[in-house]
Amino acid sequence: MLTRLRPLGAATGLALTLVLAGCSDSNSPSASSNLMTSTEAQSLADDAADDFTGLADASAFDALSGLSLSTASVGGVSVNSPPQSPCVTISPAAPISSDADIVPDSVRFDYADCVFTRANGNIIDSLSGTIDFLDAQPTVASLGVRHVFTNFGRSRTNVPFPARSFGAVDNGTREWGASSDTLGHTLTNFVTVRTHPLGRSTTHTRDWVGHFTADLAGSIVLGFPLPAGNWAVNGTGTWARGNRSWSVVTSTITPMHYNPACTVEPRIDAGQVMLMVTRNGVESTVDVLFTACGAFTVVRTAGPV
Repeated sequence: MLTRLRPLGAATGLALTLVLAGCSDSNSPSASSNLMTSTEAQSLADDAADDFTGLADASAFDALSGLSLSTASVGGVSVNSPPQSPCVTISPAAPISSDADIVPDSVRFDYADCVFTRANGNIIDSLSGTIDFLDAQPTVASLGVRHVFTNFGRSRTNVPFPARSFGAVDNGTREWGASSDTLGHTLTNFVTVRTHPLGRSTTHTRDWVGHFTADLAGSIVLGFPLPAGNWAVNGTGTWARGNRSWSVVTSTITPMHYNPACTVEPRIDAGQVMLMVTRNGVESTVDVLFTACGAFTVVRTAGPV
């Protein structure tokens, strides 16, 4: 079992206390090279935890910036200060909304100029690429958006400590629709390529269906960040680290409680998700148990449960 507590801005790969469940120490070669190692299980869980929080970040629409830059994750870090540049280019400049809600029929947000500098210029967060926001029901006022991510990059450059620099690039389609009480979020062939400290990379491809229920009825409002509530996420995908890859089946065991008041990532303080991974017919199970804001444990078990 691996326990992880990550402050905002902490890179993955921190020293951890390791207690294994159901298998031998997997940092050394196992009987089958197709079993997921404990290190790989932790890396997969780190990526999945960021992706779960990303569901909330992307289930919102800001007419000025597309995503809400007060809560959007940049390389796994919440952006909580304004950029030192105009940041976003919107096209067309005067988008049309046929149903008169705040989501235009079709609009592109280009984040080429989004740069966030702090710590006397020693830490630089940035956004890049584009997101197309489309009104899934352009003639009916509603709570819902389809958006297409194209090379949407989130990165951090740590000038004095380059090994702490990291980033992610997203490509794919998301669509969500909501009432004031619940929200459904679908990812289709959504690919996130992450660059971790020291240049290591991972790729997470997923087809997910998520369902969100707000803690407070009536608190989901178009144009505002998602409120506190419970996520259930299920679906399939693949995950790769280096030259090794697995198919992944994601199942929610206990709904994840999203808490926007968390000051550490991931902003989930309870819940359990099971990741069933398979490589060349060999199965491993990775359970991710969220215990508090920014804290989760990872239990890897050889074989199916």
